[in-house]
Amino acid sequence: MRVLMVASNFPPVIGGIQTYAFELARGLVRRSSELLVVAPKSEGAREFDATSGVPTLRMASIGDDLALSGILPLSLLLRRRAFDVAFATHWAPGFAVQEAARVCGVDLRVFIAAHGKELLHRPLAAMPFAQAMYDRVRRVALQRAQGFFPVSQRTAQLLAAAVARSSVDICVVSNGVDPTQFQPSDASGLRADLAGPSAGGPMLLSVARLVTRKGLDTALHAFSEVLKEHPSATYVILGDGPDYGRLARLASELGVTRNVSFIARSTRPLADYYNACDVFVMPAREEPGDIEGFGLVFLEAGACGKPVIGARAGGVTDAIQDGVTGLLVPPDDPEALTRALNGLLGDPEWCAALGRAARARILRECTWDHAADRIAERLAGATI
Repeated sequence: MRVLMVASNFPPVIGGIQTYAFELARGLVRRSSELLVVAPKSEGAREFDATSGVPTLRMASIGDDLALSGILPLSLLLRRRAFDVAFATHWAPGFAVQEAARVCGVDLRVFIAAHGKELLHRPLAAMPFAQAMYDRVRRVALQRAQGFFPVSQRTAQLLAAAVARSSVDICVVSNGVDPTQFQPSDASGLRADLAGPSAGGPMLLSVARLVTRKGLDTALHAFSEVLKEHPSATYVILGDGPDYGRLARLASELGVTRNVSFIARSTRPLADYYNACDVFVMPAREEPGDIEGFGLVFLEAGACGKPVIGARAGGVTDAIQDGVTGLLVPPDDPEALTRALNGLLGDPEWCAALGRAARARILRECTWDHAADRIAERLAGATI
């Protein structure tokens, strides 16, 4: 099976879809006779590719929002090399490789991954004509695809509505995690540094880009109530983004600044932060044009043996098994979140049991190897 993988988001740039693309590329290398990844040029890409173990061709044009300028270089590639199937990690590079194959007269079956937000995205809404063209390109890309790999049931629902055809080959393949990178370990030193004067109290953690959709304002409201029962608690928010100023002001207005730490970036491994906390929380909400397609951070925290709390929104219900690996609460409901947090913090044995169940589930069914197996099987079936 000769696979062309086209990714508009790829390391060394950091992000959830970048992780998805790279981890699946590593898996597909071992499950195909030939794999080539086409990815955007970026700072540090040459050094990254030298040690990644993934054959990668860099094209500046493939990182465009629509990847339209990638059509010509992809068509030149398809004239030089033969592939049995293509796997695009987003509909836009999927459209580019579809067009390239059409230009070359190549019969290439194209499968497209779906994450959620990109199916609702309206980047040109201020210019109705331009947005209509954008929507048309997206619709064409989806209608042409051989099949799809949405990361959650909610994303699959959005995808089916967007494709709008009677027969759609949809195979839900959840995100995964590397259980050797994210695993329980001693992070007591980092915990002590993060807690400061609140050392000895429970610690909450959020890892997220600071945007309104992540629901961290709800978490701050709930945390202000949690402090009434757990006055020495600490809340660590790891991430940066445009919502930082509003969240920092809210923490001040709620009087919790002393117990809240905002960390924009860190040189410490992300797994250390998960291991330093008692409970991971991210009550993301759905917003017009935006959605939490899955919530990879919930798996990462769970792989470190931590209980997680999220909201019943987007694809989070696939990431968290309510009452088994963590808890689900209604979105935009600080009172419900407060009850969930206090319930876990007041019952360390329950916390530990949820954390153990979360890691066991990941080892059983939610590693990147599991995801690569399912995708490789479906791609191979298309080449028969």
